[in-house]
Amino acid sequence: MYSKSAENSFLVRYAEVPHTFNKFHFHKEYEILYNIENNGTRFVGDSIRRFGNGDIVLVGPHIPHYWHSDDRYFEGIEELTAKVVLVQFVREFLGDQFFSLPELHKINNLLDNAAFGVRIKGRDAAKIGEKIIQISEAEGWKRLLLMIEMLCMMSEAKEFELLSSKAYTEASKYANQEKMSDLFNFMITNHNRDIKLEEVADRANMNTSAFCRYFKKSTSKTFSLAINEIRIGFACKHIINTNKSISEIAFECGYNNISYFNRVFKTIKHVTPQRYREIHLESSVS
Repeated sequence: MYSKSAENSFLVRYAEVPHTFNKFHFHKEYEILYNIENNGTRFVGDSIRRFGNGDIVLVGPHIPHYWHSDDRYFEGIEELTAKVVLVQFVREFLGDQFFSLPELHKINNLLDNAAFGVRIKGRDAAKIGEKIIQISEAEGWKRLLLMIEMLCMMSEAKEFELLSSKAYTEASKYANQEKMSDLFNFMITNHNRDIKLEEVADRANMNTSAFCRYFKKSTSKTFSLAINEIRIGFACKHIINTNKSISEIAFECGYNNISYFNRVFKTIKHVTPQRYREIHLESSVS
């Protein structure tokens, strides 16, 4: 976790670990995670998507996030590790007014957009990834200058996307993020079984009516939609990484009715599960 010392104004750390931190969490610092070699499912706010090697994301303060490495990273394969660089900093790490300078207005905009989570794409990601590695290897003033240069590059990237929805980001400002993180961790851990509304409401110390209102106000979506998005996110992982049948994957992700699973999947991903698999296979071959 972030720590400012007499030697360093921000944290940067290269790591080779069995898998990335597998809990939905949040903190007061901005965070950049560069997945050099790692594959899995990325959760940022209400965005649930696949990620792979070269994935670079900037997350703002108090935005719940979670990179779930694929199952094979948890199987104790010695030669298989997640290689990542983590950067954490506060907005004022260069002084209260530094990013208010007119020359740095693009970085100021970038940090504002971090409230949604910003994913850098394409050629920009490759160049910025190289700069992040350089930061992790540098010391002293060189490290600081490289950090400023990297933020400038991110702010000028032409290929990027905002991850979390505006509705969720606005709603989450008024939520108890510690409570919401606990609820989402519970939903993620138990996504493969039937989760009763009463069970989750009890975990939040509320009756079901109060919980539904609280959840909708805190996330801008219903509990039913949220748990379906989580389940479909894990289903995508199985569809891409295994040869299991669609019905078997549906069952493993908490669906007992294949027709309902297909309908929910298409609503969220805009294609059928089978077409999703075909698209991935086509992109892998090309």
